Amino acid sequence: MDENTFGVVPCNAPVDVSEANGFRKLELAPDQQMQVGALLQHLPSVAAADVMTQFYTISFPKGISGKLMELKRGGFTTTIIGENSQIAGTASLQSLAPQAMVLGCFTAMSIASSQYFLKQLHDEMKMMRMGIDKILEFLYGDKKAELMAEANFVKYAYRNFSSIMTHEHQRAAMIGSLHNSKKIAMKDIEFYMRDLDSTIGIKDGKDISGLVEKAFQIRESLEFSIQLYGMSSLLEVYYAQNHDDEYLKYVENDISIYIDKCEKRMLSSFSALKVLVDSAKGPLFKKLDKTVIEKQINDLMELLNRGEESELRRSLRTALNASIQKAEYYMTADGAIYLKIA
Repeated sequence: MDENTFGVVPCNAPVDVSEANGFRKLELAPDQQMQVGALLQHLPSVAAADVMTQFYTISFPKGISGKLMELKRGGFTTTIIGENSQIAGTASLQSLAPQAMVLGCFTAMSIASSQYFLKQLHDEMKMMRMGIDKILEFLYGDKKAELMAEANFVKYAYRNFSSIMTHEHQRAAMIGSLHNSKKIAMKDIEFYMRDLDSTIGIKDGKDISGLVEKAFQIRESLEFSIQLYGMSSLLEVYYAQNHDDEYLKYVENDISIYIDKCEKRMLSSFSALKVLVDSAKGPLFKKLDKTVIEKQINDLMELLNRGEESELRRSLRTALNASIQKAEYYMTADGAIYLKIA
C-alpha cells in the first residue's frame, strides 16, 4: 500500500501452514471472523479497482464539533452529537480507497495475535494457572484475600482481551485497573520478601524442618506475586496499544530489573538458610530428614544462581517485543488466519 504499513499479496504457490513449519492458527472471535470474511469477499474488487465507492471518510461541517451517534449493535450514523448530548448537525461521507477494509481486518488479526502471545505467556505462568484451592494452600495472612482478588481480576482481563479491546470505555477502565494490580503485586512482593528475611533470621528455632517448610511457603507466595506483577504489566501494555519505542524499552527494562532484584534477594535469603541448615544438628529436624532439606535448598539455589535470564523474564520480554515485530499472516479461502512465528 502507499502508506507502506501493510500489504496484501497473493500466494501463487501452496504454503505449508502447519505448526511444524512455524505457523500458528489464530483463534478469531465472531466479530473478527466477520471482518476477515468481508475482506475475502471483496479481494477481487480490491485488486481490480483503485477506489471502492462503498467505503467513505467522514467530514464534519465547519464550526461543528462532537461525535457521531453510536448504534447499540455497533457502528455509527452520520448524526453528530454535541457536548450537551443534543444533535448538532450531520456529517458528510466521502469516498475512500480500499485500504480501510484491509486495515480493519488487520486490526482484528492484530488483536487475535496479541491474544496468542498472551496465551503463550499465561501458559508458562504455572502458579497463575492454579486453581483456587491450590493457591490457598500456600498463600497466608492478610495478603491472601488481596492477592486472590487481583489474580482473579488479571485472569478476567486476560481471558476477555479480544472482546474488551473492541469496547473503548471498558478498555480504558481496564488499563487503570491493571496499573493498580501491578502496584498491589509489587507491594505484596516486598511484604513477602521481608517476611522471608525475618523467618530465616530466626536462629534459635527448635524445629529446623518447620522453619524450612515456612520459608518455602513464603517463596511460593513470592513467585505467585511476581507472576501477577509480570502478567498485569504486560496486559497494561497490550490494552494500551502504546508501541512507542522509548516507552516499551522503559517497561522492558523496568520489569527485567525488578524481577532480577527479587530473584537475587531470594537467592541471598536461601543462601543464609543453607548455612543455618548445614550447621544444625540432626535432632532439630523433626519433619524431614536433613539430607532431603539440603537437596530442596540446593535445587532452588541452583535454579536462582545459574547466571542466565530466568524463564519468566525471557517470556515477558518475548511477549513484550512481539507487539512491535513485523507480523506476517496467511489467510486461507475459508477465512482461517495463520500467523508466521518462525
